[in-house]
Amino acid sequence: MKNSQVELVCMDAVGTLTAAFTAATTDIITSNAHGLKNGDKVVLTTTDTLPAGLALATVYYVIEAATNTFKLSVTPIRNYTTGQADANWDDFKVDITDTGTGTHTFTMHDIGNAIYCNGFRNIIIGLNTESNANLTIKFQTSTQEEMPDFSAAQSPTNRWDYCDTIDEEDKSSVDGDTGYSLAGTDDNRRFMVNSDGFIWLNAIRTAWSAGNATVKVYMVEN
Repeated sequence: MKNSQVELVCMDAVGTLTAAFTAATTDIITSNAHGLKNGDKVVLTTTDTLPAGLALATVYYVIEAATNTFKLSVTPIRNYTTGQADANWDDFKVDITDTGTGTHTFTMHDIGNAIYCNGFRNIIIGLNTESNANLTIKFQTSTQEEMPDFSAAQSPTNRWDYCDTIDEEDKSSVDGDTGYSLAGTDDNRRFMVNSDGFIWLNAIRTAWSAGNATVKVYMVEN
């Protein structure tokens, strides 16, 4: 019997984009040539007061992205397609009720989309970088049933840790705390990971100065 392989995207060309934006009570955010895609995650800052409906220290998901505008959601939207009707998107968008004061800024979040791995084996991570990437990618796993907050500190109730991986190119071990670093040269790598015991797998981008990274997870069902 042929084993079934599942392919999921943990990071989709994630780099670091940051720019000023304005918000309208139509829930539309404007930032010329912002470069964000549907599904990207951002956090917000301001020099004064964010538009009502938006908050600091909150991860938002980009929806309805156009060249100069987008909307935000606090809910990750699975299987997001550009052909989806606006009415469906409006079920998820943040309701903005005033324009705020000061200068507002978005910054792309550095954590990927956590992958639920329970019941799978032979997990392979594909890492592809471009645009002269100068960054570090680390991989995170968790044994708790409920998805942890991989962007928050580890604790007894938020259990996760960096995981060791094996580079398929030469079978060398990549220490989880160190991660895989590039310094201006793009690469395409595949890493094996021991799936025994963990339920969630994620990736985090650190030490960024240029380029972006895509991380895909390939899993074979038991």
